[in-house]
Amino acid sequence: MATSTTATQELLTVLHNNQNSPPGSQHQQPLQTYHANLQSLRDSGDKSFLFFRCFLEITGNDDSLYSLSQQDPQSAQLAELLFHCILGFRHVILHRWTQFSSRFRNSSRDFFFYLGLGLLRRKRTTTDGQGGMIVEDTTIRLPTMIARVCLATSAALWKRSWKRRTKADGTAAGNYNHHQGQFGTEEDDEQDQREDLSVVAVSDKEVHLLQRMALHPVWVAATTDTGNNGYDDNGVQMLPVPLMMINGETLFEFCNETVMHALKCIKANDTASVNIQQQQQQQQQQQQRVILHMAIMTCVFLSSLVGEFGGSNSAITYNCPLEFHRTSHVLFEQEGISKVLNIAMGGLSGIVSNWNNHNVIQDDSVELALGVVDVIVDVLGWEFGSIGGGQWGRTGGSGLVRPPESWREYLIRPDLLGAVFYVYTSMRSLGGRKEQGQGQAPVTITVLRRFQHSLRQLLIGLASITGSIFQDKAEKGAYLEYFVNGLLSVLSMIVSDLSPFASVQEERSSVEEMLLEELQRETVDFCWMLMRIVTNFRVEGLSVLQNFSSFLSAISSIGDVLLQISVAELAAVQGDAEAVADGDWRNEAIGQLLEVVCLLSEDHWLLSARSGNLQDMARHALASSLSPLYGTYVLCRIEMAKMEEYYLTVNAADLDEVKEEISGASMNEEMDAASSLGRVHLPSSLSCLSSALQSRVPMLQALFAMDTECVTPDAAALLEEARLLIMCTGHLLTDDCAGETPFIPEAVLNSCVKPSDSPHTFKTGSDDFAATTNAISQIVNLLMGLAECQVSKVAMSPNNPNLSPLLAKTLLWFFTRWSSAYILPSSSASPLSESESGQNGILATWHNQEMSQQVVSFCVTLCLHYFTLWPHETQVIQGSSELLLSLAKRERNVKILLMSCPSMEQLFNLHVCTAGQIHSSSENIAISGISENMVSAFKRIPYKYRASILTAILTSCSELNDTKSESCFTGCLQAVQNSFHKLVEALQQKKVRSHDVFTLEMTCLCVELFSGIARASEICHPERIPIFMTPFLSQLAGLMNFYAADLTICELLLVLFRDYTERFIVALDREQCMTVFRASADLLNGYSTNHCQSRVIRKAVNDSEENNVQEEQNYNDVLCAIQLLNNIGAKDFVDSFSSERTGTKGVDSNEVIEVVFYGLKQILPLMTNGLLHFPTLCKQYFSLLGFMMDTYPDKIGMLPFDLFIGIFNSMLFGMSHTDLFVSKSSLQGIAALCREQIESKSLSNHLTQNPSMFDECSKRILEEVIFQNIIWDRIEPAANALLPLAAVDMNRFAAVVNTISQQLDNEKKHKIQEAFQKLMDPEVIGKVSKGNYGGRLNRMRFRKDFELFVKDIHSKVLVF
Repeated sequence: MATSTTATQELLTVLHNNQNSPPGSQHQQPLQTYHANLQSLRDSGDKSFLFFRCFLEITGNDDSLYSLSQQDPQSAQLAELLFHCILGFRHVILHRWTQFSSRFRNSSRDFFFYLGLGLLRRKRTTTDGQGGMIVEDTTIRLPTMIARVCLATSAALWKRSWKRRTKADGTAAGNYNHHQGQFGTEEDDEQDQREDLSVVAVSDKEVHLLQRMALHPVWVAATTDTGNNGYDDNGVQMLPVPLMMINGETLFEFCNETVMHALKCIKANDTASVNIQQQQQQQQQQQQRVILHMAIMTCVFLSSLVGEFGGSNSAITYNCPLEFHRTSHVLFEQEGISKVLNIAMGGLSGIVSNWNNHNVIQDDSVELALGVVDVIVDVLGWEFGSIGGGQWGRTGGSGLVRPPESWREYLIRPDLLGAVFYVYTSMRSLGGRKEQGQGQAPVTITVLRRFQHSLRQLLIGLASITGSIFQDKAEKGAYLEYFVNGLLSVLSMIVSDLSPFASVQEERSSVEEMLLEELQRETVDFCWMLMRIVTNFRVEGLSVLQNFSSFLSAISSIGDVLLQISVAELAAVQGDAEAVADGDWRNEAIGQLLEVVCLLSEDHWLLSARSGNLQDMARHALASSLSPLYGTYVLCRIEMAKMEEYYLTVNAADLDEVKEEISGASMNEEMDAASSLGRVHLPSSLSCLSSALQSRVPMLQALFAMDTECVTPDAAALLEEARLLIMCTGHLLTDDCAGETPFIPEAVLNSCVKPSDSPHTFKTGSDDFAATTNAISQIVNLLMGLAECQVSKVAMSPNNPNLSPLLAKTLLWFFTRWSSAYILPSSSASPLSESESGQNGILATWHNQEMSQQVVSFCVTLCLHYFTLWPHETQVIQGSSELLLSLAKRERNVKILLMSCPSMEQLFNLHVCTAGQIHSSSENIAISGISENMVSAFKRIPYKYRASILTAILTSCSELNDTKSESCFTGCLQAVQNSFHKLVEALQQKKVRSHDVFTLEMTCLCVELFSGIARASEICHPERIPIFMTPFLSQLAGLMNFYAADLTICELLLVLFRDYTERFIVALDREQCMTVFRASADLLNGYSTNHCQSRVIRKAVNDSEENNVQEEQNYNDVLCAIQLLNNIGAKDFVDSFSSERTGTKGVDSNEVIEVVFYGLKQILPLMTNGLLHFPTLCKQYFSLLGFMMDTYPDKIGMLPFDLFIGIFNSMLFGMSHTDLFVSKSSLQGIAALCREQIESKSLSNHLTQNPSMFDECSKRILEEVIFQNIIWDRIEPAANALLPLAAVDMNRFAAVVNTISQQLDNEKKHKIQEAFQKLMDPEVIGKVSKGNYGGRLNRMRFRKDFELFVKDIHSKVLVF
């Protein structure tokens, strides 16, 4: 490291001095002390310019510069110090801008600019080894990191001073005075003082630094006299003479000249005479390298400049209000961004033209091309109007870009697209095939790869251009044509390069690894490009292209090869998915391709297809080109699943539960997208699935017949193949209709109905509808046969490990989705008339009574067998319950079919005879047609699943005017009633011990069965459930007398009451409601006494998301209690509306509020900050709190002070919460309390105990909400809270504002006080403070003024 000079040594002493560290940090480690002192020096303002003086000394010292330019490892500390000097000086000058003269600021700005460009020309004297002296005239480059920081600093200073203009006479203020050797003039300072009264005169310290800058080597190089038209005496091209930068025009002129000059040097080098002397040639080449480097760094500077003005560079803080950033953005958008684009496009055009002329990519200009392309990419990423309110910008979340029309001359050029694709393909051949040792240095390969990536980003940006920049559809179509032509040529190369990797390779060479690594990035980028193209131009624009079919085939080809590579990669590691390197890129690329297919196949433009029109031809093109990809997808995915399962079984490995869940969710999402691909041409997709299933079902049947001790790897692989095939079939034939009426997917229906005959209607149906329908029927029958075979083997050998419960669960999942849509399909699912819908295609297959009865009987029988053969396989039991319930929710015809099934009758009898039997009961009731084994197995089903089965049975038999259904419905309820009566009687008469294990189990069973009844809200005539439940509610709550200390039973009871009120509270009459209220109060009282008063809540700090979710489950009882109170609170609103509408007497508000506040009082001790950090609990709690405060503010004053202040503090916590719902609920609650105090003074007693309560609220709402960035999504509730909060006591509110403003400097203090005076209109505040909320118009006026106030404060007071 070079010897430290005075300023450098002084700075190092300060940084390593432990005494200079901030208080409390004296015992830090040396590195911590170093950084703490750096921060301290920055924050203090560096009064002695230590950062800048040190920087000048290092960069002005020959030895230090030479060491830095050689990147000597021993000079790492020096480079780090230089880096911190630049950042420190930048921080000081930006944060204390007005304390420096404009002459010094501008000079520093341009000094860093020239230094970053590489203008450090030095004469260095060395020996020749024989005692002679050699004088070298060289231009020294700073290390790349230091140079980039210099340029970023200059860009930041340019942004800070961008408002500057030239003087009135057109001359530039601040020109460098070559004769006096100083920067700026007195006229410059006078101009500054006229424009900005805060500008200060040049200080003595600044004069000294300005003089040192003038003598710095960077200015020696910059001011060299270049006579002879830019050539020295030897005829060598010289550097261009940079001017002192005055405004944007001067800056852009210099940047443009620098780039153009570099292009001229490149061209001159190509045509240079071969007769010049070798020494002269070397000097000329050296000078050209310097000029080229300057141009490259100019591009770096332009990228930094765009980033600073655009706001994408967030590392630099300016200590300026938002208004400054907004104004800078608008000014640069108006004056600068197009000029940057002009420079970059000119540079790109010149480079490409030169390469075209020589038919070769020249290595010395690749880095310049990279810089130019990076600038264009940054410009295309500019957010037009995002701050300035312009008319351009990005289109939603699609990534499309709408540049202004003035950019047409730069961007809408076929030659530009052709040139970019030409350069990219040339780069591929140059960079993709060379390796170290074959004529290409590693650094050049790195540069080429970076250049390829930048070109891809440029192409993605060009693919995203839309809007008024296109004059008409013809121009847009021509642009698309050129783009797709180039795109297809590259995609064909990618497929060709990827194809060799689609075969299994045990070991790859380093060249192959390097090529594959680049192909990974390239493939993902081009898949994104395809996404942007399809999103932008849609099928309507793409279908008119001559190469539309080639475009679709390219999508299919690249998807095909990616899937094959995935298989080959997994095969190479014998199925160990964890060992597959870089598998995520393929999954990302495949996901993007599937999304592209979804956009293409589901385009609404295709719906208007008529025979022979463009839409019809586009449909055929999609079907013929993309259909092969689905078959590849299915076969590759099941092959991969087979290999993974084989590996896991061989190695006895098991996936982590969380990873397995995430993997399963990802697979479901992928298969949903793949289903759109399969429906493009349904017959071929069904053929693929049918062939795969038919080949594996016999193998599965043979496997089921083998009773082995464990599952072999081959068996596990086969089972996983079958499971994935079933999932593919389910996703292809059905949609996830959770919460909706299940329908046959439109694409499936369209392929399976008779084609329309009318030429006047849109084209529907398919000519081969009968064959497609038959294929679906065969697959369903095949899966039915598989399920029947499996369950028959389970009956013979239930413990056979080959009878995979996971496969059974997948089959049940398929039948649940399929049966809901295909059995007796609704006529509304068909575009045909009702008379036609039952006569053809898929709608007729399971439409008649006989076929429907067969499949319904099959489903019920399958569920019954699983219930009685595998009672402990919870996933299978759950799947069976869901299948039954999905059928039971259907219309009356399906319910009648269910009740006609003998298996449903057996299921009903099993429930009746086991309703009073726990798992260990020895009593067996003889029932005709039901064996003892069935009864024994059924009662061993976990109680919560027995409740689910009861819900399904009740829903199935809920039809009125059907004797069998009514009898079953009554019998189900009676069985539960009898069991509960026996339990209650035994407890009350002390015939059993309450905490005996059998009694505890019986209690759990009865409560769960009541929960099953409470969840049966989708039955016909649901009012029968409250009639049955009401007499038992008090007895159920009375169980707390025996089990209040048992959290398990408490939680079961809370779940029961929550589910019951959630589903039925709106339908309860007054008497039923009062019963619920009383029972709920008793329940909450017992629960609170034992589980709320002394319960300790522990919330792990910085724990993982998975652990937090798991921890939140431990407080499910608290969540249920809050949800129960929410449900009860909603009753008042419902009954108030009902009373106004019907005139009937509902529940009185006082009766509702009494229960809710009582319950709130019980659970409030639990609602600590630790518990409120759990998102679900927090949201539910504030939902309750906000509703109660907004609806019943008049009751708050009557609450005990401890309860009131607990609620109040909760709202203070919630108003600044990151969750918008929580914040709005809290702010609404605060507003309601303030209004109530103004109107009725009901909080006076609480204010007596805590007079500063509203002051604290005002302070926190201002500091934690209004003065924070979170305000933008909660402006309206914040305004609604602030108005009454100020009106409660305007004098105290003004004191709070004054306290806050005292913390600011005088200028900001004045601004904030002025803004508040403008906001708090005395007329509006006066009306509000008199108990009149001001009227709707005044409230709207205040909200509007408040929004302007927030914008004003954030723009002019808060800094960023």
